[in-house]
Amino acid sequence: MPVRIDSPYDQNSGDWLKGNLHAHTTHSDGAQSPEELLSIYQRLGYDWICISDHDTVTPRPDRRPEGLAFLSGNEVTARGPHLLHIGASDLVAPDPDRPKVVSEILARNGLCILNHPNWGFEFLHWPQELLESIPGYHGIEIYNGIVRRLEGSSLATDRWDRLLSKGKRVWGFANDDAHLESDCGIAWNVVRCEKGDPGPIIESLKSGRFYASTGVSLSALETGGGKIRMISTNGSCCVVVMDHGVELGRYPGRSWQFDLERLAGSWRPSYFRFEILGDSGATAWTQPIFLEWT
Repeated sequence: MPVRIDSPYDQNSGDWLKGNLHAHTTHSDGAQSPEELLSIYQRLGYDWICISDHDTVTPRPDRRPEGLAFLSGNEVTARGPHLLHIGASDLVAPDPDRPKVVSEILARNGLCILNHPNWGFEFLHWPQELLESIPGYHGIEIYNGIVRRLEGSSLATDRWDRLLSKGKRVWGFANDDAHLESDCGIAWNVVRCEKGDPGPIIESLKSGRFYASTGVSLSALETGGGKIRMISTNGSCCVVVMDHGVELGRYPGRSWQFDLERLAGSWRPSYFRFEILGDSGATAWTQPIFLEWT
C-alpha cells in the first residue's frame, strides 16, 4: 500500500540554532531585568531568546549580547488558560474566549503556542476538548520547565499524542517558562534556519523545522526518500512512537536510520515521532512525520 510522507525535515539546509520561547522578566513577575535575562541565556550558549512577559510586550533591550537574536513575545495570561504570542508587536486582548485570542494572533501572523497543558492540581490547565476544538494554533508545550517545581506535570506528550491521533497537526515545544535564574536552561528548541534573524527563526518554528530537548543534542536530523536519519551526540536510545502514544520499539545506539514504510509494517499509522533518550531523564523530541496511506 503506497504511502505519502509529509515531513518538516525534508528541507535540511541551514544551521541548528538553540533558543527558548518562554521567559519572564521584571516587566511582569520574573526576577531578572531584560538585560540580565539575555546575558544569562548568552552564557548558556543560546542563539535566540524570546521574552514573553505576562500580558505585556517587553521592548527589546538597547543593551543586548552580540549574536543573540531577540524575538518579541507576550504570554496571554488573564481571564483564561495561558498561551504564547511570538512575534508580537503589540498586545492581543486577553479575551476569555480563547479561540478568539488564537484567531487574533494568527491574523497578526504570530506564532501561537498553548502553554503547560498539564499544569495544576487536576493536571488540566487546558481541557483536552478545548485543545481539540481550537483551529489554527501552531503547537503546545510538551515540556514546561517551571512545572517541575509546581503542581501537575511538566511533560504533556500524552496530550500531544491525543491531538495528533485526532488529526490535529500541531508541533511540540519545550520551554523554560523562566521566572528565576535557576529556571533557565531546563528545556529548549533547536531550529533549523538559514540565518539567525527573528523572522526566519519564527517561520522555521511555524513549519516544524526544529526539535525540542531537555538535554539531548542531535547532530543530524533529516528525511528524504522515505527514510529518516538521526545522529545524537549524547543520546543512547531512540523510542519510536505512533498514533495514540503506542511505542513501536526502542533502539539503542547513537545513530539511527529507518525506512518509514517498513517501520510501519501492518500498523498504517498516521504519524511517527521519535524520542531520543539520554542520561538522567534527558530527552529530545522530534516533530511528527505524517503518513498518508493510499
